[in-house]
Amino acid sequence: MIRTLFVSDVLPRRPAEGSVQRMDLVTGALAGLGPVDALFLAPEAAEGAAGPVLPPEEAARFHRAGVVPVPAYAGLRALAGITARGPSAAYAGHQRRALAHALPRWATGTGHDLVWFNRERAWLPLRGRFHGRTVVDVDDFEDVLIRRWGEVGRGVWGVPLTPWQRVQARRSIAWWRRVHRRVAREADVTVVAAGRDAERLAAGRPGGERTVVVPNTCPAPPPAPAPEHVPGGRPTLLFQGSFDWPPNADAAAWLTREVLPRLHARVPGARVVLAGKPAPEVAALAGPCVEVTGMVPSMAPYLRAADLVVVPLRVGSGTRIKILEAFAHGVPVVSTTIGAEGLDVVAGEHLALADGAEGLALACAELLTDRARRAALAAAGGRLHAARHLPEHAAARVREAARRAVAG
Repeated sequence: MIRTLFVSDVLPRRPAEGSVQRMDLVTGALAGLGPVDALFLAPEAAEGAAGPVLPPEEAARFHRAGVVPVPAYAGLRALAGITARGPSAAYAGHQRRALAHALPRWATGTGHDLVWFNRERAWLPLRGRFHGRTVVDVDDFEDVLIRRWGEVGRGVWGVPLTPWQRVQARRSIAWWRRVHRRVAREADVTVVAAGRDAERLAAGRPGGERTVVVPNTCPAPPPAPAPEHVPGGRPTLLFQGSFDWPPNADAAAWLTREVLPRLHARVPGARVVLAGKPAPEVAALAGPCVEVTGMVPSMAPYLRAADLVVVPLRVGSGTRIKILEAFAHGVPVVSTTIGAEGLDVVAGEHLALADGAEGLALACAELLTDRARRAALAAAGGRLHAARHLPEHAAARVREAARRAVAG
């Protein structure tokens, strides 16, 4: 039996976005090895005066569970810290100070066999605070995200970069690379979502036996009715995701403003559906050829109605659950290279890859006018999903990482 403390800087909100889906898979697999306690870190400002609260139905999933509020980081002290150390390093220091005496006794006093941190952001301010071997899940690389924002001329929150912000971005990139080297040295086991990410961490320590790849997954959908296409209807491109995540918001704007007009030159009736958690700047994109659904209880009807899933990401790290969703539902995919990175896909076999607005529009147009090719890509994507990306595949790797860490 392995008694685990799971530490996360993401609250389990529903409907579950990608980070919560991964959390559910990890905690479910760990529960098969023994009792799981859960500790969540959440900014105070995110929930108002009452502070962050874990819904009872979520707390019931764990042996013990609690939420620790992280005070807002603002004022002159924050400005001085950011100026001296850079934003990422300064905020991590603030978290470590704020959480030093705020952790519940049941979390710090219990002799857990294993402490599983959902991200390096949660591990960094809390390293050494708990008993037990450590696993750190590095499913995203912050330095990659920041660098790619700079390549499109924007900051981490999608705002235009000033010269001062470019300086701070470079400092944050260098700082996150040091953090990843430290994680590689100090964690008993590191977990990543893709083999290429394992190679990145390998630079921080010799040998790969302490890194385990836990791929992102999507469950196989239940048997569904035939695709919900309307005879003679307009060709439909679906881009699904949480649009309060800045890379998705940037991709939605680029798709509708740059790619769609070029696609209309080849397929005049094409339309785009943006389905998922809303954001004001994405809601403003709605128009005659663009539907913005907002939050939906299930993505399945939108996947069944789509001719293509398009993943026009220009910024990102880790792997894309939205592509696995499309594979699972038998929908062909067109993606940028960044949108598909981390997945063991072959361009032209499992999906179509293209970069640039003109290239993406051309790839979409070619598939929209070639039903046989769409069917071939969908079938190959479905086979890849069934072979490597079902939840049971990843759950087995979670249990392997846990046992490997506890064994030392």
